[in-house]
Amino acid sequence: MTGFLALEDGTVFRGDSVAAEGFAVGEAVFTTAMTGYQEVVTDPSFAEQLVCFTAPMIGNYGVAEGRSESARPHARAVLMREARGPAWTDWLHERGIVALSGIDTRSLVLKLREAGAMRAVTVAGAGSAEQAISV
Repeated sequence: MTGFLALEDGTVFRGDSVAAEGFAVGEAVFTTAMTGYQEVVTDPSFAEQLVCFTAPMIGNYGVAEGRSESARPHARAVLMREARGPAWTDWLHERGIVALSGIDTRSLVLKLREAGAMRAVTVAGAGSAEQAISV
């Protein structure tokens, strides 16, 4: 299933939905953490944010209950170059997190680094970029 990220300036990044269907609205940010992806998603400091991981592959070592920073996810969406392993994507899906794989994370990070964090919407499943930008 396809999906996309639409930034408030009208820029659209397309990818493949790998977790929950729907949409997530929030602030697009990035993290340079090479490990700890489960911790990032459950960290309250990422509340209401659409988190882009700069590491090329996310999900390599699966998930474990003891790795969470809190009892529930706080990030609204996850954006990755490549999602690895069904344990990671199933974990996101079970928790209702919208996640896209195949995003051009390098271009997204450059844009966010230059312009700063931006409001954005991530859509997984049905929906158009025009509808998303109007949200």
